[in-house]
Amino acid sequence: MQCPECGKCPVLPAEEVLAGMSEVYMACQDCSPEPNLDKGRPLRELLRDAERRGMRAKAEAPGAARCGSCGKAPLDAVMFEVMLVLQEFGLRNEGDALRSVGTPLIVFGYPLAFPPRLGPRSLIIVGEQLTKEAAEAMTSRIPEIKGVILSRGDVPGLKDYSAGPRENSLLSGCDLRADVVQSIFGELIVYKSQAKIHIEFPRQNAPKMMILEELSFKGRIDEVVDGLAGPGTLGLMCVLSGARRVVLNDAWLPAVRNILLNLEANRKILGIDEIEHPEAPTDAVGQDPVLVARASGACEIEVYHGDLTRLFTRAKPASLCLIDHFPGSRTKELVDACRCCGNVVVI
Repeated sequence: MQCPECGKCPVLPAEEVLAGMSEVYMACQDCSPEPNLDKGRPLRELLRDAERRGMRAKAEAPGAARCGSCGKAPLDAVMFEVMLVLQEFGLRNEGDALRSVGTPLIVFGYPLAFPPRLGPRSLIIVGEQLTKEAAEAMTSRIPEIKGVILSRGDVPGLKDYSAGPRENSLLSGCDLRADVVQSIFGELIVYKSQAKIHIEFPRQNAPKMMILEELSFKGRIDEVVDGLAGPGTLGLMCVLSGARRVVLNDAWLPAVRNILLNLEANRKILGIDEIEHPEAPTDAVGQDPVLVARASGACEIEVYHGDLTRLFTRAKPASLCLIDHFPGSRTKELVDACRCCGNVVVI
């Protein structure tokens, strides 16, 4: 599969990603030691440290020489190189700390017990006070940078209809990345267009997965509606847990497109035999529900694009409806609209 965002990068099937996950961010025996840079120290002090090590500070980051054997670089060193680019374009100065660069997102998010070693196109930067010119310099000069996103200071996605959708700006490269989602049922890969979908750092014993596991223990995961599905994490995990029928719905079109990609990427793991696409959504924010996809196999899966309060004018209710809204959002209207389902759980 090719990336639906840039049309260039390959989108790997889940089973292929999971098979190599244990080694993808590990250092090899020839890698240099971890630089362990202090993220709070100003750049001028890091530059002095580099000079004391006999390095050309403007050309080499501390420890950033890529390993001659595996080609990987330490995360700290890559972030240092990004900082130097930002300084060059006047966006950071020598008094700024390394943490001012922004949030580094590894392309395959996975709970790690060690700092990652990065290969080509394996890191996306999300930060503030960035320009397109600086972002293009990062993606062209620094091999590890896949994409650069300008944060608008708010969580991307559709929080409510009155405010409309919010999204960050992809300045350069590609913003498609994935998280490894773990539960007692197994593991899935959830791809996200990260400029348009909010960040959720993967971790072991994640609260949302624990809620699903408890529902499964109680025998409630049989027919499930994931009403605000986002990229499909909860609904697809319900498929993996053994549900007979799962409905995924979201009003934000980029989220629905991510769901379709994740159906394809996890096709083998989820036991999907065939995927049909009855209708093509056109609006960025859905109103009346549109049946975008129907998958058959181990589980009957339906994907809708539309307002959750109108979903059951088109979709058949289920024994369980999950509502995973933005923290602090009002859910009463949504819960009332889903009363036709046997049980409504707000995540």
